[in-house]
Amino acid sequence: MTTGPRTAKPPLRGRTEAGFTLIEIMAALAILAIAMTAVFATFTSQQQTFTTQSRVAEMQQNLRIATDALVRDIRLAGYGLPPTTGTAADNIALPGTMNPHGITTVRGLYPVDNTAGSDQVYIMYVYDMDANQPPAELTADMTAVTSIAVDNTLGFVPGGGELVIVTDRVTADLFETTAGGTATTMNFAGGGSDYNNASLHTKLYAVGTQPGFPPTVAAKARFVRYYIEDVAWADGSVHPTLMVDRLNGDAPQPVADDIEDMQLSYGLDTNGDGAVDTVRCAWGGVAAFSAGQIPQIRQVVLHLVARTRMPEKGWQDSRPQAGNRPGAATADGYRRRVIEVNVDVRNSGT
Repeated sequence: MTTGPRTAKPPLRGRTEAGFTLIEIMAALAILAIAMTAVFATFTSQQQTFTTQSRVAEMQQNLRIATDALVRDIRLAGYGLPPTTGTAADNIALPGTMNPHGITTVRGLYPVDNTAGSDQVYIMYVYDMDANQPPAELTADMTAVTSIAVDNTLGFVPGGGELVIVTDRVTADLFETTAGGTATTMNFAGGGSDYNNASLHTKLYAVGTQPGFPPTVAAKARFVRYYIEDVAWADGSVHPTLMVDRLNGDAPQPVADDIEDMQLSYGLDTNGDGAVDTVRCAWGGVAAFSAGQIPQIRQVVLHLVARTRMPEKGWQDSRPQAGNRPGAATADGYRRRVIEVNVDVRNSGT
């Protein structure tokens, strides 16, 4: 059987090969690249915003910590000390060797102004010791500046090294306890404390027989200096830090990081009517006051400048003027916050 010649089948209409052309692939890649760039840019922006917000929050927290510490101590300045006539003669005698400025007397507050840097302030008051940690009452007249007999030493450091105010509510003296005390004795002898130098203590205290006055007591004293110091961190960076020096021989301790400036001005009551009538060491270079006017301080204006922990690329800012200290001339990229707080000194003066 014979057959005719074979013929090719015609292709089916409407049928194409599967896949993408090169142009389609390149277009898709271009669109994907644009989309990824937008996503990355958004992520980077959000990350920078989050980092900035975190640093600003940290800065504000440091500012709150610094403000709380300073306001608390300034407000308590002079608490527990006897009334004063408003003269420097009522101040408590100090050994000038125990503070960087050689201060030999203080009562409540002692300001240190600085137009080229941060101000400093010394603060003294008596702790409000309660029933769980009562002040010690003298049980015998003080016969020498080397020790006192008391009814208890509950809450006091057994080994010494603690600043103590002894007061009969008329006068007051500052001592430092030394080793050798007992449950009924505070020792001020030995240990080499300059606070116990006999030349600083011209009065020996009686038990408390003055009519109308409670017994003579010995209570814990807080005597501190606040200042700002550049502190080097382990990573090599340097941070301005609010420091507190407890002025008992221990090393100063940091209070708040990245506090760049502290300026203070003081409202005085010069006529004794209880109201502020004069401002000293204030904005604009108002004149400083004499040591004799320090007991007239009734208000402190606290001006703090805080900055972020690290500079921010593209941010232009510089330390602003505060108080009578001019601002910095060069921008350094740190974000900053400034706070101004008025603090009444409730225990100063008469």
